[in-house]
Amino acid sequence: THEVGVFEMRGWGLVEGGLSFTWDLWYACNYRCSYCWWEMDGLWDELAKQHKLLAPQEWAAVWRRVHALHGEAMLDVLGGEPLLYPRAAELFAELAKLHRLRITTNLSLEEAKLRALIGGLSPERVHLNASFHPDFTDFESFLSRVMLLKEAGFEPGVLFVPWPPFLTDMPRYRAECVERGIPFSVMVFQGLWQGRSYPDSYTPEQRAVIGGFMNNPRIKQAEVKYRLDQQSTAGKLCHAGRVYANVKANGDVYRCGQDAFGRQPMGNLFDPSFRLFDAPRPCPYAQCSCLEFKFLDEVLGASAPGA
Repeated sequence: THEVGVFEMRGWGLVEGGLSFTWDLWYACNYRCSYCWWEMDGLWDELAKQHKLLAPQEWAAVWRRVHALHGEAMLDVLGGEPLLYPRAAELFAELAKLHRLRITTNLSLEEAKLRALIGGLSPERVHLNASFHPDFTDFESFLSRVMLLKEAGFEPGVLFVPWPPFLTDMPRYRAECVERGIPFSVMVFQGLWQGRSYPDSYTPEQRAVIGGFMNNPRIKQAEVKYRLDQQSTAGKLCHAGRVYANVKANGDVYRCGQDAFGRQPMGNLFDPSFRLFDAPRPCPYAQCSCLEFKFLDEVLGASAPGA
């Protein structure tokens, strides 16, 4: 479908067959979404003590060392809201010289500043995932920002959290995106709502709708299995830590997002001795709370880099 084709065509799919990192650039956001992990746990202020406000050249030096060690990577830039980071336009322009970027943003940046930012970036090096949050903006205004990106030569995708109060309008949001050739994907809600735990509390009908909105055919089965159905990944061989790592805003590097809750990091980007693992390792967890199940050997198989 077109929804998948855009990402596959330019290599922006969820599994690229190469090196990738998720990176929490910083912990500052102008939204306070009820379904956000950091908001649900009241962690914003505590997390903000960890992030580093560095000049673009300083971050570029760190990621240049990664490039020298492991080659070009895909950097999934998260937050917080990445576009509000000081000197964000310069930062992304510098990083895009070394690695490809996939930036998840709520697109709340003032229109003039947004135009200026994307004006200095190449659609071949930078992809923008636009996350829609109905509590903070109406869909029409949000979609106009998405179309601004598309008219500038980018191929933006829309991300949406199917929080129970939003489920009624979700098909309409998707239909309007698809009509304009914009991929629409869901990020399954994980947390409590009205005393019920999700995703366990989704009804069969809701699960069917959400499953139908998971668009990447290479990992859809695994996404339903491990994210929606929350089946165990314990003991399964995983390439996280070898071809992927989770980087926090202070430079700490974890094998995966789950490791960041209580385990020691595998290193720090600012340490010249940092290296990725040289082989896959078994998953120690009963549940993969992030999308990192996509690095399981059963998902990557023969396409795993270095396999």
